[in-house]
Amino acid sequence: MVAPLSITFEGAARTVTGSRHHLRFGERSWLFDCGLYQGHRDEAEAVNRTFAFAPGTLDAVVVSHAHLDHTGNLPTLVGRGFRGPIHCTEATADLSTFMLADSAHLQERDVDHVNRHARGRARREVLYGAAEVAATVERFDRHRYHEPWELFPGVRVEYFDAGHMLGSALTTFEFRAGGRTLRLGMSGDLGRADRPILRDPERHPAVEVLVLESTYGDRFHTPAAETERALVEIVQRTAARGGRVLVPAFAVGRSQELVATFHALCLRGEVCELPIYVDSPMAREATAVYRRHPELFDEPTRRSFQEGQGEPFGFQRLRYVGSPEESRALNDLTTPCILIAASGMCEGGRILHHLRHGLGDVRNTVLFVGFQAEGTLGRRLRDGAETVNIFGEPVPVGAEIAALDGFSAHADQRELSDWVGRLDPAPRRIFLVHGEPGPAEVLAGVLRERTAAEVRVPEKGEAFELWH
Repeated sequence: MVAPLSITFEGAARTVTGSRHHLRFGERSWLFDCGLYQGHRDEAEAVNRTFAFAPGTLDAVVVSHAHLDHTGNLPTLVGRGFRGPIHCTEATADLSTFMLADSAHLQERDVDHVNRHARGRARREVLYGAAEVAATVERFDRHRYHEPWELFPGVRVEYFDAGHMLGSALTTFEFRAGGRTLRLGMSGDLGRADRPILRDPERHPAVEVLVLESTYGDRFHTPAAETERALVEIVQRTAARGGRVLVPAFAVGRSQELVATFHALCLRGEVCELPIYVDSPMAREATAVYRRHPELFDEPTRRSFQEGQGEPFGFQRLRYVGSPEESRALNDLTTPCILIAASGMCEGGRILHHLRHGLGDVRNTVLFVGFQAEGTLGRRLRDGAETVNIFGEPVPVGAEIAALDGFSAHADQRELSDWVGRLDPAPRRIFLVHGEPGPAEVLAGVLRERTAAEVRVPEKGEAFELWH
């Protein structure tokens, strides 16, 4: 008799954030990723606190990479009774250790601020605190690329480089039962070729079933050279107005890529006249982790450390801002600058303070360099809101709002389709996740034309048997 094998899409189904996929094989069950859902406060609170299963019944979690929309709800899971191992790459463990601690700290600060201005409304509570984070980190079980391990009897797992962020992994599960074998591939977030710092995404072995992200399934990214030209133009015209360029960016991954890009521009004699501030303690910690893992860099980045050009994470015009006092002092600057701060979707972090002080100034530019999920402050700004609420107070939008999609760490439609096309033989079934309905359905149509696969865009909570 063949043991039952199924997957339930508990999160990032027809939406981008909150990745959480529940796998069952015989008597065993585990999660692939357990991320924070980001959106309107009340909705996000409800989604992140709700599990469709008892956490204590899970045997394990397998993690794709360290971004909080894939790992950020792990401490909630642990706090609710999960006691199994959390499998991840070494770099993912290193990054998640402080990213989860920072998430807990930001929650405490945000909840405290909201409660102080509650005016009779029900008080809010954090999802988790430092104790839950410490208990989560203790459960990390580290793995390297290309070194398979046995998750359970009959379940073999192997990581491959996804090229999305430091330590990001494409994951293959091989199931054996009753003389049958099935291979399941989980893309996590698929990166892009020829991006700064990281190696290109690998092609993992052929699989019968593929779970694939679809964030940019309906669009094509701007070429790198064109993106850099546009970046220089934005910086120059903002500086000519006497303004500041405010860049909301993920502290891990995007901030390092931006710094490396500005380093390259400075080497070419462009934008060197402006000071560049990275106002994110977490970005500084992440950069330290990057320096500890040069084995994960692409060849040009490794060479830059060796050839005396100055490493790409530290150069003359660049300053990492530490204390809250130093951060607040940036708002008193009267000369043009570039200011990079988390969070990338403007849902927390120091960027909120800079937006509160800088959004109303018509000389400034807010530059988005990453995806903005529905319901986030970043999405409202990018969609043209004239007034937004920050810390519960209305803030008028006078600054220029600009966006560059060429910095995306997510593969676009062509890159996703080509990556699938290199799997030989092609998967029999493809499930598209981590994408809003429009992009996911467009990509589904492209993949149906390119392959003979059954392509589905599952609803949240929808379950599928995987043996065919």
